[in-house]
Order: sequence, then structure tokens, then C-alpha cells
Amino acid sequence: MNIKEVAERAGVSITTISRVLNAPEKVNVKTKEKVLATMEEMNYTPNWFARNLQHSRTNLIGVILPDNLQQSNMELAKGIEKIALQKECNIILCNTGYDRHIENEHIQRLIERSIDGLILISSTLTKEDLDIIKDKAVPFVLVEKTAASKGENIVYTNNDTATYEAVSYLAEMGRKTIAIITPLKNSFTNEEKLRGYREALKDWKLEIDKEIILKAEDTLEGGFAATNKLINSDKKPDAIFVCTDTMAFGAIEAIRQNNLTSDEIGVIGFDGLEVGAVVEPKLTTVKRPSYRMGLTAGRMLFDLIENETGEDDEQAVMLQSKLLIRKSCGNRERLREIW
Repeated sequence: MNIKEVAERAGVSITTISRVLNAPEKVNVKTKEKVLATMEEMNYTPNWFARNLQHSRTNLIGVILPDNLQQSNMELAKGIEKIALQKECNIILCNTGYDRHIENEHIQRLIERSIDGLILISSTLTKEDLDIIKDKAVPFVLVEKTAASKGENIVYTNNDTATYEAVSYLAEMGRKTIAIITPLKNSFTNEEKLRGYREALKDWKLEIDKEIILKAEDTLEGGFAATNKLINSDKKPDAIFVCTDTMAFGAIEAIRQNNLTSDEIGVIGFDGLEVGAVVEPKLTTVKRPSYRMGLTAGRMLFDLIENETGEDDEQAVMLQSKLLIRKSCGNRERLREIW
């Protein structure tokens, strides 16, 4: 028996059950009595019930991300931290390496420490895994879509349409053979970017060639090696969309070492890391609003913890990414360059 079954029997949302357990003074009296009666009828008494009735808080939140060395994830964490500091809370930061089992282990340990809430970045969890967190009445927010994110509290960006715009821009400039390099680790975010890439090529009537769709480690070395492979292949591209700025920097170096220029092979990255404005050639990139996503996720989580919204409906907030055009894509005029 779990909290989901109690919610279904009582005819209320899981959020309402959580609110009855964590902040009963904020729940309509009739609703609260109905929920408590249902719990009694079902003999449902979680072992953390007494703690919740006392309204105790640990002032700890967990932030779980796939790679804490990736700069865009660091910017996300920085935004979350700013909100946590305003709320006089501390953060426990956990790294998963895109491993679902490690992610679940971190969550179990964090729940054992009675955290007040969770933020899951690029999560690998299934719907069943998320239901277990709900069963523990732990508020959580997802950052970026996952296969299980539908109907959950989430902050995300338009990975697919932003990629579509970037690849379309390359096609608009006359590029005919556009490759893509995606991170080796599978994620829903990378699938969205690949979908946007395919849709753009389809709409511009360009060939979708599996031989120039490569995976690489999300590192400078990974981007360098993948680009070298493309340059030395029978189908050398005249442009490359790279799914992260880190790999894009490696791609630019590989192009330079092969005595080629951005006129011959244009490059567009994704993330909008600040260093992209000082490398040579300056990196054209899709700027992901990572810091603002962290701020938004933090505010959303504390709304759930404190019940400031007073609503049961899940929240989904999309923050727009935008294309910053610089020299690496072969745009000599750089009319749309943004520093």
C-alpha cells in the first residue's frame, strides 16, 4: 500500500495527501478529515507520520545531477543555491553519472536524512521510481524533460526547437552536409536535440546520413576525436551541430589542427558557456538559460515545501533557449552576434 492508493481511494491528489501529512493546518477541514478517515480505513500509517505531524523541518534539500563538473549544471546549481540561501536552507549535491541505480541510491539516503525536498536534474528515473518519492511525501521538481516527466512539477527548455533553429540557420547559409555530435550518455535531452536536428534536415530537404551522426564523450577530447573522425571520413561535413559547448570547443580545435576554417566547416554548440565568446573563432551556440532554470526550480520547490501556491495542479515552466551567432559557423559579418 502506498500514498497513491490512499489518494485514489480518497478521491484527492497525491499533493493533497502530502499536504495533510506535512501541513494539515493549511488543508480544508472536510478534506483533511476525509483523508485521515481513508488512511484509518486502509490502515495506512507511514513510519515518518509522527515527524510530519510535528511540522519539523531539517532545512536541507537534495540536488541530484548527472555531472557536477559540467558548467551548465554548475550554473543550474548556482541558481538553486541562491534560492536555498534566501530560505536559510543548505544543499546536499549528488552526482549520478546518468546511472538510474546510483540516482535511486542517492534519493534513498537523502530521504533517510529527512530532507525537505528534491531537485532532480536530467533525471533517469522511471514513473515507478518517482511514485516511490511521492509515497514518501517528499516534494520534488524535475529540471529538463524525461521519459517519466509528464504530469510532474518541471522546469525545462526548448531543446528540440532550439536545435531546429540552429541547424536551419546552417542550412540557410548554404551548408549541405550537416553532421551532429551527441554525448555518449543517453538522455531525453539529447534525444530532443537529435529530433530537432532530423526535423530541420527533413524540412530543408537535406540527407539524414547515419554516418555523420556520431556519439562522443562529453569532453573537449570527445569533441576533438569525433570531429577528426568526421574530417577524415568519406562524407566530410561542411557543418557540425554539437550538442554541448564543451565538445564544440574540441571540434573547433580539431578543425584548426586540420588546417581548415569555419568557412569550410561551420560549428554550432549548445549551452552558451561564457568562454565561447573568447575562443577563436568565437563559438556560435544555443544559449541555455541554465542559471534562470535553477532559480525557477528552486522557487518552485520551496512553493511546494511551504505550500505558498495553495494549488494541487502540477507546474510546468519552459524557459526559452536562443541562438547566439558568432564566427564559428562561418558568419563573417556576425550581424546577430551577442557577447
